[in-house]
Amino acid sequence: MKTLSAVLCLLLATGAVAQEAPDAGTPSPDAGAPAGVLTKAPVLKRQVEAQYPPEALAQQLEGTVVMFIDISEAGAVTDVQVTQSAGPGFDEAAVAAVRQFEFEPAEVDGVPAPVRIEYAYQFVWRAPPPPEGGEAAGAPEPPVNFSGRALERGTRKPLVSAEVALPELARTATTDGEGRFSFRGVPVGSHEVLVIVGGYDRFRTRESISEGQETQATYYVQRRVFSPYETVVRSERERKEVTRTTIQVAEVQKIPGTQGDTLKVVQNLPGVARPAFNGGQLVIRGTGPNESGVFLDGQKIPLLYHFGGLTSVYNSELLEAVDYLPGNFSSYYGNITGGVINVRSRAPRMDRFHGTVGVGVIESNAVLEGPITENLGIAVAGRRSYVDLVLKLVPENEEGPSIQVAPRYYDAQLKLHWTPSKQHTFTLQGLTSNDVLGLVFDRPADDDPSVNGEFELTTGFSQLRLGHQYKAGNLTVESQGLVGTTLVEFVIGERNLRISSLDFGLRSTAEYTLSEALTLAGGLDVDYSNADVRARIQSPPREGEPPSPLLLDELLTVDGSYYQYFPGVWVEARWKPLPGLLVVPGVRSESYVFAEQQVRKRSLNPRLAVRYALTDAVTLKGGAGLYHGPAINDEPSTSFGNPELRAKRSYQYSVGSEWQPSAEYFLSGEVFYNDLKRLIVRSDAMVERDGQQVPERLTNLGTGHIYGFELLARRNLTDRLFGWVAYTFSRSERRDRPGEATRLFDNDQTHVLTAIASYKLTANWEVGARFRFSSGNPRTPITGARRDDLTDVFIPIFGGVNSDRLPNFHQLDIRVDRNFIFDTWNLNVYLDLTNAYNNPAKEGILYNYNYTESAFLEGLPLLPILGAKGSF
Repeated sequence: MKTLSAVLCLLLATGAVAQEAPDAGTPSPDAGAPAGVLTKAPVLKRQVEAQYPPEALAQQLEGTVVMFIDISEAGAVTDVQVTQSAGPGFDEAAVAAVRQFEFEPAEVDGVPAPVRIEYAYQFVWRAPPPPEGGEAAGAPEPPVNFSGRALERGTRKPLVSAEVALPELARTATTDGEGRFSFRGVPVGSHEVLVIVGGYDRFRTRESISEGQETQATYYVQRRVFSPYETVVRSERERKEVTRTTIQVAEVQKIPGTQGDTLKVVQNLPGVARPAFNGGQLVIRGTGPNESGVFLDGQKIPLLYHFGGLTSVYNSELLEAVDYLPGNFSSYYGNITGGVINVRSRAPRMDRFHGTVGVGVIESNAVLEGPITENLGIAVAGRRSYVDLVLKLVPENEEGPSIQVAPRYYDAQLKLHWTPSKQHTFTLQGLTSNDVLGLVFDRPADDDPSVNGEFELTTGFSQLRLGHQYKAGNLTVESQGLVGTTLVEFVIGERNLRISSLDFGLRSTAEYTLSEALTLAGGLDVDYSNADVRARIQSPPREGEPPSPLLLDELLTVDGSYYQYFPGVWVEARWKPLPGLLVVPGVRSESYVFAEQQVRKRSLNPRLAVRYALTDAVTLKGGAGLYHGPAINDEPSTSFGNPELRAKRSYQYSVGSEWQPSAEYFLSGEVFYNDLKRLIVRSDAMVERDGQQVPERLTNLGTGHIYGFELLARRNLTDRLFGWVAYTFSRSERRDRPGEATRLFDNDQTHVLTAIASYKLTANWEVGARFRFSSGNPRTPITGARRDDLTDVFIPIFGGVNSDRLPNFHQLDIRVDRNFIFDTWNLNVYLDLTNAYNNPAKEGILYNYNYTESAFLEGLPLLPILGAKGSF
């Protein structure tokens, strides 16, 4: 009898299931290659029941031991760490049992891989069963008269291997892959029901069983620390970049100051300078915003943010992760000399239909996704601002100055994901974005009479992408074709510009694993654009040129069609000559073809990355490479620039190390140096073109160098806490022409510090803070002014280019979230407090008409933003 009682009081072993922590889909914060796609979760194959501690059994005590379990690629348990103790006796018994478990190994990208999971072992005291006897041996099995499903409250996610118990009857059942359970022959009457699953609150209720009827129930079980995001088991993949930081959506949706926009979090990483007005420019390692590339699934997108930084043009709910490569990236990417932001979209969820609706102060958005058939999924998302609608309700001020504004933006995304077989995956993705901003000035500006009348700016793009992946054995081939349009148009007084382009893109990549020590990869990518340009406008200012009254600049008239064509091919090897050593040599060939160009330009870009695991926790890394960036925008046109410009050149070097003492903590340091050649500067020379002497306008006489170091200390997302501290020291200098003095780049920021932390106080409350500090941007001082008698406008006299700085920037942002969790859906309400102690940034200097008085142009003051997001 003692033995029988002990067995009945043991842990409901099959209920002690490995539950992924809310951060389980986050890769280790290694700034290395991203985690792969979990194609198969580990499955418990052999389970050993823990011995119930005798003292606890005698006192009818219960407990839950939460552990991290490391599982090898063979399915063996290699390490067990208790993260939540249930007290003496319980911990030792649970660890001893778990060490004897055996699993079917997890698979990442179809390959067995080591993983870490969170596992909760439940010790539940049970009353002894009624005395034996009653049912005759060999009697027919009674029918099912009690069944149901166990789902996660708020998300409706099925709880797999949850234990459903009838304690008074000492009977248990385990849920299947859909969360279903059933009991046979439950006696008529009222019975207590207990649902137990690791990481969740115990669910208790009572059910009435009636004669001749089947009672069906659905139980919504509350997660201890709620997270609405689907999670996967953390895993490690081969790292081939010198430095790569991967941000998972679940990790950053609630960072203060971002309003839930995942893409804006990139601006808080090492090497990224703070953009003016907290806008959308990406200034990476001191280079200009146009020198870095923004990609969606490996192909460029024209714009990343609405209105230069208000919110991103791709819905964060449809993202899997964002990869950030500040430099020394592989041959996979080309035509840029700065850094890389690669936005990775995810496949639609296939378990059931999901929806999200977000409402904020200035915009609303919605997402709907789910399966159409067994192997075809769809995701649709849309966003629309309503500032213009609100402003129409505000009465006009007839006495004051009339500046009418009608800002509006929208975007939409559609993705179809089809897997007809295990080897083939097809995707069809459409996206569109549009911004319109209109102003009406009732009188000319004091310092420039030509600035008056109507101002209207329109930017937008649309793209359709068709992708295919083939994966069989050691070979993987991925291809994606793109067709789209881009529009940039503005009117200000008598000036106007309209660029309407038709864009085509193709990227195809093949990868073959020859052995465990050697993988070969290569591919091609092509970008083609044909633009119709109509303009009557001044030549835009170049890097380092301070603004002056537009009235004095020559108006240029353009009406024509221009094309540019950038084909590229690349190849690289991933070679492991020694244990722990990875060498990645690669080379990329690029061509740059423009309309009106007489001589085609090409470049060859050799690159090398090396990583060496000194110990299990310490990795040394370094890289060197050659990078080229072609002329862009107006630079290769005969009207504004020079079609014979050569590609800008950057020699990049970096060396550093990483330390990861555990899966949750990561520290990285890196020193970098970029040597820049062929920078494009303005030219007053005349050149011969088509037998005529014409202005050269632009030339490749500039040089420069950028150096510094970066530090990143990161705490990976766990149940409650995550955050990081990023610091960058950099110096970016250039010389516009031989013999001229060295000066600072426009975007040089010596010090940039960002500290972020977010903590879940309870299952429903979360609070976070972000502190940022950066050196002020360089500026060219105005030392005086002279009056132009012909125009009656004062012309500023400038000092040394970028010889002064704006004041340093510092700001604190705070965010508070409250989750309301209902049975079938959840609601998140947040208050995002930007610039909490009201310290507006000094973004520039404003002058009066004759430059005798000045004042700082300030950014936003304290800005509270209230929003809500509901999901099902």
